[in-house]
Amino acid sequence: MNTTPSKPVLSVLIGLLAAPLGPPRADIRCGTERGAASHLAALHRYWSEAGLLGKARAGETAGAADRDEDHVALLEDRGDLVASRNPFDLQGTAVRLTPNRAGGYDPVPLALALETPGAPLALGKDEARAVDLPFAFPFYGRRFTQVFVHADGALTFAATDLEPGERGMGRFLAGPPRVGAFFADLDPSRGGSVTASVSSDRAVFLWDRVPGGGQINRNTFQATLAATGEVDLVYGEMQTREAIVGLSPGGTRSLTAANLGAGEPRASAGALVERFSETERLDLVSATRRFYASHPDVFDQLVVYTTRALNPLGGSLAFEVNVRNDVAGIGLESFDRTAEWGSAGRLESVVFMDAVDNYHEVDGFEILAHEVGHRWLSRLAFRSSDGATSAALLGRGGVHWSFFLDTDASVMEGNDIEDRGDGRFETVDFARGYSPLDQYVMGLRAAGEVAPFFYVEGADNFRPARPYKSSSPPEAGVGFTGVRRTVRIEDVVAAMGARVPDAAQAPRLLRQAYVLVADRSAPATEARRRTVARIRSRFETYYVAATGGRGMALTHLE
Repeated sequence: MNTTPSKPVLSVLIGLLAAPLGPPRADIRCGTERGAASHLAALHRYWSEAGLLGKARAGETAGAADRDEDHVALLEDRGDLVASRNPFDLQGTAVRLTPNRAGGYDPVPLALALETPGAPLALGKDEARAVDLPFAFPFYGRRFTQVFVHADGALTFAATDLEPGERGMGRFLAGPPRVGAFFADLDPSRGGSVTASVSSDRAVFLWDRVPGGGQINRNTFQATLAATGEVDLVYGEMQTREAIVGLSPGGTRSLTAANLGAGEPRASAGALVERFSETERLDLVSATRRFYASHPDVFDQLVVYTTRALNPLGGSLAFEVNVRNDVAGIGLESFDRTAEWGSAGRLESVVFMDAVDNYHEVDGFEILAHEVGHRWLSRLAFRSSDGATSAALLGRGGVHWSFFLDTDASVMEGNDIEDRGDGRFETVDFARGYSPLDQYVMGLRAAGEVAPFFYVEGADNFRPARPYKSSSPPEAGVGFTGVRRTVRIEDVVAAMGARVPDAAQAPRLLRQAYVLVADRSAPATEARRRTVARIRSRFETYYVAATGGRGMALTHLE
């Protein structure tokens, strides 16, 4: 699967491997989406009152200090990492954010109407325009005579923020000083308008019927900057339901959680934010940025567990996000999104493993190794005998091996397939390690060290008598008929180009950091910490064996 340089690749999961051989397997699946994926949303915490999930108590965002134990980074949600369900409730309302003596802002619900559109700013997706102010606007102790109006529903001061990635809490807080009228992925290039009306004592910015990115909808809202320092936010019809609303002084990692519709809290200091979300999930980008606030940028891959189910994709899923790629010949274009994720250029990949409670009794290495492998795998085509480029090696989502490919029981799916003769074949094993072909793609084996392999074309007459497809999850004990087709590594190189860097130059060491994210609802108990620490330490040994001794994983935080 190819991606554009401006997008990361999200490898999402497969139904959990049906189990015959090997150790017990964790009840987790690996999901897969073709194409580039946005990363997950960010946020502050809300919790339950009187048995019902409701608004966060304003101002309660304190959390235990982040710390390292047994070479696992423990991150506590402070209102920025975990999103609880909080439906958008500001449609048809308005709120005034008034500077207070504590150095922050107080929200006051008001009855205000939207104003008529002003001068068009001709904003496209992920764009911003500078607008000069005829007054010095006071904001968190500074004064600004220019504001940048962004397509994504935000106003920033001193600098723009033009990253096309996720509009998450970490970005909202750590970027430039910001007013988030409705900080979300919006795309005025597909409809609506963004306009400005500036007078001697106020500046009004209107997003009129602007659709959400990738959505067929419309959103109308307004932000007004007054010369006195007040900020008015007014909402018309809103069809996008997830966004961040509030203010940030910039360059911070802390916030006060707000209930803006109720005018809470008062006398707060610093960033004042309400995160609206339809689901409960982890903000993976913000968690990664928080990790880098206290750890060096020396890791190739982060592996993240949570103390409860907070999967941004729903269900029990593990997935991998490619953050940076400079390897040619493996089906990925070159791109670099490290800055968005808080890395100065080293990070290549982030693996999300879901709730750690799934792994108390099993290590889940067939899942972990699968997601780790998605940093490089599986996106290969080959040149067939008729000169055409074939994708017959691939199965589910175009980023896993085909059920009918003899992968020597690769953790990247496919099967170990025995040729029984006379056109009959049988799957005998799966998910044991990285195959020679895998190791070539990972840079651990030279092309000349990959022996010819085969796939079965036109598979039929299955035993058991169930329908099997190239995208079926691996399973041992399946018999079928078909035609054996041999593929050489030269055929792969002919279609993909040579791997660069090759095995002589590619690194053999994979530096990983393991992270456990906890929140008020599910603390980082001793049992949970020990589970992640056990998996971390044992994976080093597993990885050596899975790569045939050609690769090494180092999981220490130093």
